[in-house]
Amino acid sequence: MSLELNTIKVNPTGWGPVGKLEKFTDIPYAPFSKGDKIGKCSDWNSNVRNYQRQNYGSNAFNPFTFKLEDDEDSFTLVDYTRAQNKLKNKGKTYQKQFYQQNKRGGSTAGGRGGRGGMRGGRFGGNNKYWTDRRQRNRESSIEIGSSWESKEEFDLSTFKQYTIEQLPEPETIGTYGQVKYYNKVYDRINAKNEKKLQKTDNSVPLIPTSDDKVIRSEYMNGNVYATDSILAVLMSAQKSIYSWDIVVQKVGSRLFFELRPGTSEQLTVNENVTAHHQDDKDPINTTSSLSQEATQVNVNYWQQVLSQNVEPFKFDNELPEGEEFENCVDVGYAYKKWDLGDDIVVLARTEIDGVVEGLPGQPPKFISIKAINEHDSNRFGIEFRKKLDSQRAAILATEIKNNSTKFAKWSIQSTLAGCEMLNLGFVSRDSVRDNTNHVILGTQFYPVADLNKQNGVDMKNCWGIFKHIAQTCMKLANGKYLLHRDPNRNVINLYSVPENAFDTIEEETQEEEEEEQSKGWVEESRE
Repeated sequence: MSLELNTIKVNPTGWGPVGKLEKFTDIPYAPFSKGDKIGKCSDWNSNVRNYQRQNYGSNAFNPFTFKLEDDEDSFTLVDYTRAQNKLKNKGKTYQKQFYQQNKRGGSTAGGRGGRGGMRGGRFGGNNKYWTDRRQRNRESSIEIGSSWESKEEFDLSTFKQYTIEQLPEPETIGTYGQVKYYNKVYDRINAKNEKKLQKTDNSVPLIPTSDDKVIRSEYMNGNVYATDSILAVLMSAQKSIYSWDIVVQKVGSRLFFELRPGTSEQLTVNENVTAHHQDDKDPINTTSSLSQEATQVNVNYWQQVLSQNVEPFKFDNELPEGEEFENCVDVGYAYKKWDLGDDIVVLARTEIDGVVEGLPGQPPKFISIKAINEHDSNRFGIEFRKKLDSQRAAILATEIKNNSTKFAKWSIQSTLAGCEMLNLGFVSRDSVRDNTNHVILGTQFYPVADLNKQNGVDMKNCWGIFKHIAQTCMKLANGKYLLHRDPNRNVINLYSVPENAFDTIEEETQEEEEEEQSKGWVEESRE
């Protein structure tokens, strides 16, 4: 008996097979590297377009792209709605059992802030609360014009790498207006001794950066102009989920960052919850309705906790005269500048909400005043009324997790304004189905530095992000631009827009002219 050895093919130039392997002829092949993650065959959330573009080119064939064959036209979905109706009662019992199990530590896909639980989803085919926000198309803050030219795309995943070596020292250019003292009576409020939230008819002044009279008079102190709220939006951009936009005006060697005309600063609600919980079919619980409610609750709480019978603290200068301050709340502004190096000097208007008495022999301390509002304890976090007095730290941690973007903006604004303490109000709806009446269940002062640390906000990184954006915009030609946070991609797009873009008066005039032309066309058609 002789031993027969198989033929061994040697590859003298490297490693791997030599020649053509017939049995693999019809199997599609895609190039890969050893660093690629295995699992593409079951990665339902992957961005197929990006994968195809990166590995095959813009027009190349992707072997992993699904194609519907002709013989699959007869494929239909199974209608099981009647079966669902029969199991409706059983479903409720199962949900109750599942919730009890989850309270003891069980977990499933979705859930509160990425954890399992009944509050994160619904059973059955009609998934009312989508468990994966990445697959839900969010609305854009503005419709992108067909004539707008894309100038730059900022990848938000890279923003963590931008930093500055040393924090810039703020220089106060001037202080204006007046603020009221915090009323310590509200420190005694708790869940068992709640207080009705009062409504105010006064509004917050809205002054565009380029129209700010102080910035205009002090423009020589900087070459980049903004407000603390706009700076906070850009500095916390990597945490944002919802779409937003900021107008940029390039004039010579100067930049103006400002809100788009016709828009105002709106707070978001549960923006950073992993699963989508807002009910877009319920008028009072849509994303926009909750935002408007939270914004008004903040103004109401801010005004209510200030002392009305104590002489306000007056800053060095009175507010400039103007109709923008009519029927508005008392505000205090501190105009500050920061030298970021490389010819980037920021001049910004920062806002101070209130003041508290300092220790004996020390000056008063300026504070920020904000509020978080609970709208449905069955879906989010821990119920305020039951647990606020005993688990306040846990409630705060949950709120920061679900609203990381909002808390980052608040703490960044406070830091820029020089407020070391933030007074936080815990507010809840008087009734779950009433979004107009609320109660205060508690208040608490928190060091701003601690909030920054708990929420992962590093001011060196914040200034590094803004400096990167400013330097990019400085390279642009004179004109008007728009920074737009894409609603469904993790990027900020920088567009060049027409000079008359967003001009309300011109838009209204144009609409009127189009209406007149339309009427004339109709009359001519009738004749």
